[in-house]
Order: sequence, then C-alpha cells, then structure tokens
Amino acid sequence: MKKLKGFSEPCYVWLAKVPAKHWARSHFTGRAKSDILLNNICEVFNRWLVDARDKPVITALEYIREYLMKRIVKVKNVIAKSEGPLTLTGTKLFEAIKKDAAKYKVLWNGSTKYQVNDAHGDQCVVDVALRTCGCKRWQLTGMAYKHAVATFWNMEKNHQDVGLPEVWVDKVYWLDTSVDTYNHTINPVNGRSKWLKSEDPTTLTAPIRRPQAGRPKKNRRKEMDEKESLTQGGKLTRKGKSLCCGKCKGYGHNQRKGMKLGFIKKKGMKLNSRG
Repeated sequence: MKKLKGFSEPCYVWLAKVPAKHWARSHFTGRAKSDILLNNICEVFNRWLVDARDKPVITALEYIREYLMKRIVKVKNVIAKSEGPLTLTGTKLFEAIKKDAAKYKVLWNGSTKYQVNDAHGDQCVVDVALRTCGCKRWQLTGMAYKHAVATFWNMEKNHQDVGLPEVWVDKVYWLDTSVDTYNHTINPVNGRSKWLKSEDPTTLTAPIRRPQAGRPKKNRRKEMDEKESLTQGGKLTRKGKSLCCGKCKGYGHNQRKGMKLGFIKKKGMKLNSRG
C-alpha cells in the first residue's frame, strides 16, 4: 500500500475504503479454495450465451438448457480419460508443483512443524497437523504447494506414514468429486407443439415500442485513446493503409502520383528534391 500511495495517492485513498478481504490474498479466508481475483469463469459462461441474449425468455432458456446438456457430456468424456486420484487439470498442476518441490530442503523440529527453504532465500513454515503453510497457498487453494510436498518427502525419509502426496490435496481436486458433481443429467424436451397449454388466465402482451429520437447509430462508440490514434487535426489519418492505384491497380502509389511519375518518365525528366 505504501508503494501504491507513492505511485497514485487517489488510487490509494479509493482502495483503502474497500475491505482487504475482498482484494488482498493475505486476507482471504480460504473457504472458496481459490485465490482468483478475476471473474473469468463468469465471463466464459457469459460468452456462450451471446447468441441467446436478444431472444425471448423461453428461447433463451432453451438455448441455455441445450448448452448445459452438451457441457455435461463433454466434462464426462474428460473424466472418463482421467487416471489417478486427481482430475486431469489437478494432476497437471500438482506435477508442476512436484518439480519445484525438488529444489527445497526441509528441517524438522520433532513435532508437526517443518522449516522449508531453498537456496534463494524462500523459507516457510509448514504445519502438517493444521495443513497450513507460511505462503498461504495451501490454505487458499487447497492444493498442497511446493513447501508442503517437500515436507511430505522428508516425512517419508523419517519413516512416517504419509501415503501419496495427492492425499493431502483438498477434495475439490479429486476425480471422485468431479464424478459426483457431474453425475446428474439434463433431460431432452419435446418441441413446443407438444407442450401443454398453460391454464393461467394471465395474457402477456408485447411491450409498446417507443423508438428513440434521432437516427440510430450503427458504429460502436470509440474510446478516447482510439480517437486520438486515428485522428490528426480533426481528420482521419491513412496511417497503416497501403495506397492502391485506381488506374493500374498497383500498390504503393495512387492514381495522381502514378500519372505524374509516368509523365516524368516519358519526358525523360528527373525529379528534384521537391518532386
């Protein structure tokens, strides 16, 4: 926060009003088992619903239902190809963590705490009883981080019953959890002609359309930085656009410049510095 204040004090004042538990990983509770600060998951789902946004309510709901039917089947196909206790994505993440864990050294205090460090000064305390790590990655994501994996290997050297390192990963990454999550199905539906008619006496009528005054705009609104890059002196520039001659259809010159060069070449004249 001190660096942010030196960079932009208005930004520091605005961010100080927001509770740290909403934007700082150091204040996350770990309940969500994720340290993601973005809403990319919602954006991905929203992207697939673009074609259904301007449709009527029933049509939009049917579009979502069919999409979810296909989505569940795709996930089940991925689950069928997965091997091991973790999901396919969880296995890839954990294998990368194992490679990093090989660089660490572990010092045991004789109880449930371990000191893990590498040659570059990265040092953390791992408590296997509480399943916590000084970097908080284990608590936030549920995935045992490199410090914890190095601890498990040290516990095996000390003849402690550890089992597979994957056992220490949270259940959200287990393959059995994914199987239970996508165990349900969405049933297909007959066409609208076979639907039962509603007995509700309420009749829905189309809303009265009131067109806005003025000619509707077809082009999107450009940002200020886009306007400044495309305009020069209040006019659109031709920067980035190659010239095409309207007479010979060649590139690199226009019709006027091509005629001028052809006339000079015909007369055997030479161009001076002013053209």
